Amino acid sequence: MSVTDVLLHAAQRGASGSYALRGTPFDPATPFHPPRGRYATVHYGLMLPNLPAPLNFIDVITVIGQPRIALWRNDHLIETTAADTANLLVGAGVQFPGQFRGYQVSRDLELAPDGSVVRFGDEFQLEGHYPHFTVAYRNPEFELDLRVRATDKVSHFAKLRGGLYDHWSLLCRYEGTVTYYGKTTEIAGLNTLEYARGADVALPFSYFTYHILNIDEVTQVLMTEVLGPLGVPVQRSVYVRSLDDHGGTYENDFRYEVHRVEPTPRRTPNDLSMSLATDFSWRVDDEHGAELIHIDGTTNDDYVYGMAGGYVGSYRYTGRFRGRPVDGTGYIECIGDR
Repeated sequence: MSVTDVLLHAAQRGASGSYALRGTPFDPATPFHPPRGRYATVHYGLMLPNLPAPLNFIDVITVIGQPRIALWRNDHLIETTAADTANLLVGAGVQFPGQFRGYQVSRDLELAPDGSVVRFGDEFQLEGHYPHFTVAYRNPEFELDLRVRATDKVSHFAKLRGGLYDHWSLLCRYEGTVTYYGKTTEIAGLNTLEYARGADVALPFSYFTYHILNIDEVTQVLMTEVLGPLGVPVQRSVYVRSLDDHGGTYENDFRYEVHRVEPTPRRTPNDLSMSLATDFSWRVDDEHGAELIHIDGTTNDDYVYGMAGGYVGSYRYTGRFRGRPVDGTGYIECIGDR
């Protein structure tokens, strides 16, 4: 492990309480509430990677209350106040009108105090209590109905000291149907259910990427890189969990390299320029210094805007996981420039 890695890991452990939670089962009493009190912004998300083409992936990204983090914020949607502004993305490899749009919280949303009902107008609803949830989305061009059963396998991305920001992801199993182009398809597999809450604080992130791979029918791998000002690493981690194992978090010799970006940078609705990766690789070692995973990816040209202030899409990958070859369709989020 390099000196840089040692210093980064020490700083991360000092700033976040998530390290003490690694490998522990999910606590059903974990907060899942909408914005309240000091928590001005809440995110609920579901991500389904590794779907057959042309779907490739499905994700549901909600942000309730616009954050002060510039990369996450959608100023162009604000009609009243930041706290009264929400946005919803239903992303997929097939794109359709209205898949990203804004809402007024006071006018359009129904939010149960415990998070058991999250409803965006007539378009979207997430209902249930851990571990059982249902998801429904209605658009003239795209419909989604899911039954989701969460496991107790949880990855804590962040739990900042002082309660400034919490973010976690549950490994889940889902089944349901998706309808697009007039065709209804049954789908099932592993997904994530994610929740984040943040205080009204301007954290100076400059870049964020997040990847999800369903390695096989029981194993899921997550990767995230977060950079601060001047590209200083804030977080570089790989999370492994499975239906029968709480798994682990790996950071040693983490590398994420972008080999090629889209020829023309994209201009977001908030007038930010982003050069999105098309070819990249990433890897990390296990706790013994042996290679845990190495992935080579090429995107499927299906990026869509609406992952907060950035983009989501999918990629074809090949590589190695614990010494064996793997391949499939991964899920990717990108915000900002490296």
